[in-house]
Amino acid sequence: MPPSLASQVVNRCLRITAKDDVTISVSKHAIPLAEEFAVECFRNGADVLMNLWTDRYQSGYLNLLPVKALKRPSVFCRALSETSTAEIFLLAAHDPSIFKKVPSEKFLADGEGENEAHLPVMRDRKVRTLSVNLAFLTEPRAKAYGFNFAKWKRNTAAAANVDYGKLAALGKKLRSALSGARTIRVTAPGGTDLSLDVNGRKWKVSDGVVDDEDVAAGNLNDSLPAGNLSVCPVEDGAQGVIRFNVPTPIQGRLVRNFGWRFKDGRVTEFEGDRSAKKIREQWKGATGDKDVVGSFAIGFNPKALTGYMINSLAAGAVTLAIGANLDVGGRNKSTFSFLGTLAGATVAADHRTVVKAGKLLV
Repeated sequence: MPPSLASQVVNRCLRITAKDDVTISVSKHAIPLAEEFAVECFRNGADVLMNLWTDRYQSGYLNLLPVKALKRPSVFCRALSETSTAEIFLLAAHDPSIFKKVPSEKFLADGEGENEAHLPVMRDRKVRTLSVNLAFLTEPRAKAYGFNFAKWKRNTAAAANVDYGKLAALGKKLRSALSGARTIRVTAPGGTDLSLDVNGRKWKVSDGVVDDEDVAAGNLNDSLPAGNLSVCPVEDGAQGVIRFNVPTPIQGRLVRNFGWRFKDGRVTEFEGDRSAKKIREQWKGATGDKDVVGSFAIGFNPKALTGYMINSLAAGAVTLAIGANLDVGGRNKSTFSFLGTLAGATVAADHRTVVKAGKLLV
């Protein structure tokens, strides 16, 4: 009999022991799953705190608190970071439409405050974290984004229910093929032709497990489902154009038909249709390294499909982010971060093709 999801998360992914103090941050609709995780932690002798979020709570927090208050790091969040040794996130609004009328400056302020409250302390204390994205599976979210709920649920479950040993082996094989590469070039129909400088940068395998090797390397967070290889490119090394063809679901809307033009690592043009308007507004109003290339990833989960919420995991899909990347081991400090995914691309590492027309060759 295969292990339960709770057993996988607690015993394999985060390796919880009696020495751990675990915080489970959970949205109301995901409480039953959080309870399963908590019980499994208790079996191992770990202490657990469940931190509850509801749609009304989150909506009130974003709409009623002033920008100044949102920017201020929460004493409660900082206390959790200072006391937890591991965190499990089951956080996702039940209905993402609550975010549609939240002003852009509120999202930016919230991001600034949350990052300051959590990231420095968690990085110093080596707090292991896992985001369980099954919490996103709600019918209101499917309606907001135009997803077929049954198909989305089946695909997410399939992507989560893989052989994690084989997944890790595939990720390491892909990392071996790319480690030591100096330049990554991405091309695709529609005008994409982008080069990235990755010389000297370390590649991170997301295989759903935060093991001793990850902790030693500072790779403290992962997710379920899992399955991509990522790197933080050299900050001034991105040149060219990337145009994304996979819609990005965020804040209750799908962002379609957008792209970036880079020169010396920075975005000089943020292209996009009406669906990208609010994200561009947030980008323009942000501070710090908002226009700097943040991360690049290649998906290798054989079960994941693009078109839902695990785009970056789909085998052969490429994902690029700009802005803040301290949480993934980068150097960019900003109140803004955003990513897009491209399917059907060709990726070459120092002239060796590793993805051809969306197909992994490794």
